[in-house]
This record gives sequence, structure tokens and C-alpha cells, in this order.
Amino acid sequence: MTQSEALNVLYDIKAATFKNAAPLPHKEESQAQWQGLGFLIGGTRLVANLDEVAELMQVPRMTGLPAVKKWVCGIANIRGRLVPIIDMHEYLGLPTTLPVSQRRVLVIESEDIVAGLIVEQSLGIQHFLEDSFEESDGKDLAGLSPYVVGAFRHGGRVYHEVQLKAILKDKKFFDVAIDINE
Repeated sequence: MTQSEALNVLYDIKAATFKNAAPLPHKEESQAQWQGLGFLIGGTRLVANLDEVAELMQVPRMTGLPAVKKWVCGIANIRGRLVPIIDMHEYLGLPTTLPVSQRRVLVIESEDIVAGLIVEQSLGIQHFLEDSFEESDGKDLAGLSPYVVGAFRHGGRVYHEVQLKAILKDKKFFDVAIDINE
């Protein structure tokens, strides 16, 4: 095959490619998307805005703390900072549905407060069409309801959006000491 024949074959392939290619969608046809980090607590699918999660990690080695409630697992050294680690199932009074090996920690920061929240499992980054959001107060979600702002539906599944930073502002979050008079 000569060089000019090879070039003609390449031009034919190029022409056929453009002829059969699907057109790109017009800018006004594309739909806005929302993305967040998906995770499980008590078997419930949840999602939090990516801006609320500073880090996702395996459960770190911790040092226990005396005279604190069961939901405070201890403190861990995470990148040179001492971070309290909270078991979200104990904190919210929800059962766990998956083995300990699948648990993950979501590191949350709000102003000068930082905490690691243990969840059952990370579901990775989830993408939703913004118009699939439904406002909801999460009354049917027991302990999660104060933090639920709505839900996304995708592929027949419901992901409840939670505001994790609201947990760090809750009075209950700061009530960690065991009452020795009980």
C-alpha cells in the first residue's frame, strides 16, 4: 500500500466516524447534577455534600477515653491532630447491619470543631440530577431526622441527604460525660 492509499483509507475512516457519530447535546439540554458522598447508617442510604466531608478513611487506631458515653469510641491521631471518633449508630440509637470490617470514618470539620464519624459503609461519590431532590424532614428515620434535609431518588433507590456539620452543632454532641450520679 502506498502512502497516498494509506492516507485515503484514513480519510475514509475519518469521514465515516463523523457521519455515524451522535451529536453532542446542546448546552441547554444538559441537566444540572449534584454530587455527594454516599454512606450507610443503620442500613439507610445517606448522602452528604462533598463540601462537608474533609476525609474518608478506614477506622483508625484509637485511644479510649474514661467516663464518656458509649458513642464516643476514643480519640485518634489523624495527620497530627487529635480527633474524637464517634460511633454514629450508638449516637443515633440505630442498629448496625454490616460487619465491622466495612465501617469507615467520615472526618468532618466545622469552624474549629473536628470529629470522625463512624458509618457502616462508604458508597462512594454519588451523582444525582438536581431536579430529583425532594424536600423531606426525615421523620421516618428515627435518630437521623434532625439532620435530614431531603432525599434524592436514583435507580429506584432513595438517598437521604444529611447535613453532617449540623451534628457538630447539636447540644447532644457535646454532652459526652457519663453522669456518675446515675
